[in-house]
Amino acid sequence: MTPAIIYVMPDNSFEDWIVQDDSGCTLGRFPTREAAELVAQPLAKTQRGELVIRLPDGRTTRQSFANG
Repeated sequence: MTPAIIYVMPDNSFEDWIVQDDSGCTLGRFPTREAAELVAQPLAKTQRGELVIRLPDGRTTRQSFANG
């Protein structure tokens, strides 16, 4: 089974931050990146998956929780 991926990314207007699962389902919208990460990180940990943060400048950071 492939580990789940939880994404944190800005919306198209860069006003909110979206938390999405790897199927594209939106799990929440937040006013700041920090608020979105506070929700996304425990989800990725629980699923022993990966947290991927897509920044507005195109950079991406990844954090794996596959090993618990």
